Amino acid sequence: MIICITGLPGAGKSAAGKILGRMGYKIYELGDIVREMMKRQGIKLTPESDRQFTINLRKRHGNLVTVRYLLKRVRLRSGSNIAIVGIRSKAELDYIRKRAKVVTIAVVAPVKLRFERIKRRHRPDAPRTIAEFVRDRDEKEAKWGELAAIKSADYIVSGAGNIVGLRHAVRAIVKAESRRGKAF
Repeated sequence: MIICITGLPGAGKSAAGKILGRMGYKIYELGDIVREMMKRQGIKLTPESDRQFTINLRKRHGNLVTVRYLLKRVRLRSGSNIAIVGIRSKAELDYIRKRAKVVTIAVVAPVKLRFERIKRRHRPDAPRTIAEFVRDRDEKEAKWGELAAIKSADYIVSGAGNIVGLRHAVRAIVKAESRRGKAF
C-alpha cells in the first residue's frame, strides 16, 4: 500500500510516518530530499538555508521538484508498503496519484498545539508567538497549496491527542484499505 501524508507544521505528520515505519512501511520524507540535495551541494543546513534552498529549488524546477526526484528513485508498485511524508500541495498528490494508487492521510491539529510542538523542537528559527507562527509557517504552506492537499485527502486524522490515538487511527486506515484492496 502506498500512503501519502500531509498536514500543516507540527500537526503530527512525522509521528504518523513513524507509526507506519513500525508497521513495516518504507518511509520517505520529502524534506529529507531537500536536505540531501543541500548536503551534496555543500550547503550548510540551517532552518533559514533549508527554507531559502527550497524556495529557490521550486522557482528553478517547479513546485513538483521534490516529488519528481523521489519518484525517479522509488518505484511505486502494487504491493509496495511505502509512505511519503510531507506532501505540500494537491498538485504533488495529483502527480503521485497519476502514477500509482495511493491512500492519502491528512494529519490535523489546532494551531496553538502545533505552535507549542514547534517551539519544543528548540530550533533557532522557532516562532516566538502564535501570530508569527501563522504568518511565517502556515501562510507559507498555504501558498504552496497544502490546505488543498489536506482537503483532498482520503482520510483526515487528529494529531491533537496522544500517540496512542494517532496510532489507532493510522492502523485502522491501513486495515480498512487492506481489506478494501484500494491501494493494491
